[in-house]
Formats: sequence, structure tokens, C-alpha cells
Amino acid sequence: MTLFQSEIKYFLRSPLIWLILSLTAFLSAWSFLLSIELFTTLQVKFAGMSDAPTITQGILTPFISSQAKILVFITSIIGGLSYARLSHNNGWSLLHLTQYSEFRIVWQKYSALIAVCFLFILPALLAVASLSIISGIQWLPVIVMSSGLFLLMLWMVALTMMISSFFSNSGFAILLSLIVLMALLLITQSGLGAEWGKNYLQIISPFYQFYQFSKNSIPVAAVAYFIFGIVLFLFIVKIRITHKRYVL
Repeated sequence: MTLFQSEIKYFLRSPLIWLILSLTAFLSAWSFLLSIELFTTLQVKFAGMSDAPTITQGILTPFISSQAKILVFITSIIGGLSYARLSHNNGWSLLHLTQYSEFRIVWQKYSALIAVCFLFILPALLAVASLSIISGIQWLPVIVMSSGLFLLMLWMVALTMMISSFFSNSGFAILLSLIVLMALLLITQSGLGAEWGKNYLQIISPFYQFYQFSKNSIPVAAVAYFIFGIVLFLFIVKIRITHKRYVL
């Protein structure tokens, strides 16, 4: 069994993961139906407006943005468990005995975490695709926004993996990951220091970069931000694994 398969097996056999998956699926479905109902109710008022919001602006974009907030909790839990749990039951020693290269260990665990996290947003993406087909809207804005959500997920998984690699307590790693991601989210929504029309502290937040994908075009700067962050975090994880092997 490869490391990728063992990671998938660990998470999919966890009752906690399935409980969280059920709750997030319910919340996503409820918020999606609620947004459709609200948008339908306001159609009468929109009829007399020349710049009335479209289905993409009124339903799909806000719904995809809400999935970014749900991913904060999901990636904190899954990423926080990735390496911190290895401190129990001689996990690091067993990982050392696999004789995998550090790069292969990082990549296989990272790929497994991405696959698990993707399960949580898959129902939401299917709902968005279904509504797009039924309503006959343009696909480009939806694809761009969904791509931004996927890049955000990759970035957050890499960050939480890095945090987890520094700690031996899974609970603390999950808590710290949640605090860091929530702080970055609050920075995006904060108007602190925006007297001149711009809060430049927001630029460091991945959520600010994610919101740039709502402008119907792929922002090159945001893509570079996510790629650089992912590579940096995974490189730090590789260094941590090398250090652990040296100690062992």
C-alpha cells in the first residue's frame, strides 16, 4: 500500500470525517437553496432595474465564496492531522522505514489531503454546475471562480500541513491552523488602515487573492501568489521531514 492510499484510508475510515462531510453538505445545500429562494423572491423588484444582478452575481458567486469559509474549518482539521498525529504510535519511525524520498512523502500526503478536501466541496461544485446548465448562463465566470476556490484550497492545505509538521499534538495543530486561517479571513474583511481607500494589509491574505477571481478573468498576480505559497510551504515541510529523519 502506498503512502497516498494509506492516507486516504485513514481519513475515509474516520467517523469524524464523515460526520463533518455530512454537516458541510447539509449547510451547503441549505445555503444554496436559500439563496435561490431569496433571488427568486426579489425578481419582481429586479424587473424594473436596468442593472439588475444576474444569476451569477446574485447566487453563484456568493455561494462559491461561502465555500471558501467552509474550507477554513475543513483544511484546518485535515491538514492539522497530517503530520502531528505521527508523533503517536511511532508514526515518524514507520514513515522513516518506508525509505521514500522526502519529496515523495510530501507529495503523496499532499495529494491525499487534496483528494479528501475535494470531497467536501464536490457537492457544491455539482450544484453550481447544475444551476449553470439549467439557467443557460455563461460558463466563463463560474469556471474562473471555481478555479480560484480550488487554488485557495491547495494553498490552505499546504499551509496547514506545514503547521502540523511543527507540532506533536494534533489538537493544537488543528487549533493553530484554524486561528491562522481565521485571522487571514478577518484581515480581508477589515477596513483597518483604509483611510486612503485601500487596506494594503489585505494583500497578504489568500482570501483577498481568491476574491480577485470574481472579476471574470484570471488574475495573474493571484495565481502567482498561490503557486509561490504552495511551493514555499511544501518546501518547509520537506525540510521538517529531513530534520525528523536526521533525529531518528
